Amino acid sequence: MGKPTDIQVIDVTWRFFDERMATPLHFSRGVINEITYVRVVVTAHTRLGQTTRGDGAIFLSPRWAFPTSGQDYPHKDDLMRGLCNRIGEVLRGDGEYCDPLQKGFQLLALLPDLMRASERQSVPTAPYAIPYLAALNCLAPFDAAIHDAWGRALSGPVYRFYDREWLNDDLSAYLGLDLQGLYPRALLGARRSRLAVQHVVSTDHALQEPSDESAKLAPHDLPQTLVDWIRRDGVFCFKVRTHVKDPVADGMWLQQVFKTAASAGIDQERIRLTLDPNEACVHPDFLLEMLAWLETNAPETLQALDYIEQPTHRDLARYEFTMHRVAAHKPVIVDEALGKLDELPLLVQLGWSGLGIKTCRGQTHALLAYCWARRNNLFVTVQDLTNPGLALVHSANLAAQLQRSIDYFETNAREFAPHARPDEQARHPAYFRVRAGQITLPGAPGLGLY
Repeated sequence: MGKPTDIQVIDVTWRFFDERMATPLHFSRGVINEITYVRVVVTAHTRLGQTTRGDGAIFLSPRWAFPTSGQDYPHKDDLMRGLCNRIGEVLRGDGEYCDPLQKGFQLLALLPDLMRASERQSVPTAPYAIPYLAALNCLAPFDAAIHDAWGRALSGPVYRFYDREWLNDDLSAYLGLDLQGLYPRALLGARRSRLAVQHVVSTDHALQEPSDESAKLAPHDLPQTLVDWIRRDGVFCFKVRTHVKDPVADGMWLQQVFKTAASAGIDQERIRLTLDPNEACVHPDFLLEMLAWLETNAPETLQALDYIEQPTHRDLARYEFTMHRVAAHKPVIVDEALGKLDELPLLVQLGWSGLGIKTCRGQTHALLAYCWARRNNLFVTVQDLTNPGLALVHSANLAAQLQRSIDYFETNAREFAPHARPDEQARHPAYFRVRAGQITLPGAPGLGLY
């Protein structure tokens, strides 16, 4: 029978924008200098005849979404744009009334067929060339727009309505009988008014003195060293990327970041670190050796380390090891290995501590993965995909509503793409101002997702 507040998508529009990074973003699989931004608008009707509109946006990131650099970047970007087109066309002819979790879950089930159909249209391409993670990234802005339209129809922030009164099914419909009778609202927290931000420190970043190369590359209006960033924004939480060539060298680099932050005037007990090897560890023993070095030589740095993000490759089916020994020392969370929702139990079997929730997999996926993690007492963080503009507002509002295991969230567009989407920044200025290492959210939450 459904709810009166169910919506039916009647039109979808989307546009691609080419954005250039102000500072190159380095991954283990390459460097991002340019990237595609997708902006989606959904028009929908409620069962009561009300017309509503929703917005969604995200960066498409082949460097993150594809496991190897085997295909050239433009080809991967074309594949992802093509899949976005197919998702939009399917939605445009939809015609069914449902709530956004139902619709998002239906689209997740459709993704494999949409991926294959999109690949067949792309020439040249190999069979099964689009990874599932890339498909989630393509779906994300459409899924966000549907949730936003639903929330706007209800005239409030969307998180208020993820409950029995407005949703047709409880969480067991999506995640199994262990969640029977539960709705997402019961697992969310009270909306936070401030969010500490996590600042990315890559191996090519200058800490105290800019090198000649970094001075040439850095835009004149951005800080050139970590100390300069700390002085400008007051950041005290740092996501540290490493070379993953030598465990002692990586431990020393982590210690160096910690000491630099302390020298810039941050109280040592306030400094928070996370480690991101970007899948480059071939075996957990590398991490155990690094942690052992830190325990002996830099205990204050080890104390500041909150978790390790996706240290090993993403293909869980090929694992000949587990993460249990590392997780006994520090939480180890998945990023790129988080794909299909029915694979969530495998993460626990393999010893992972928790999940990095990201809006670039879609609001439906993020919300359901979070609920499963909370129900299973796992570690939860909110991670980024260099979200600019409206995509950052979405991610920040999600982080403000979730019960996270650490009190900060990643937001790195301010470092790599601070000038992207100026019109969207102007409509939501509070989300783009960092003071004392935090953003202060507007007093009253907006309608829908924003």
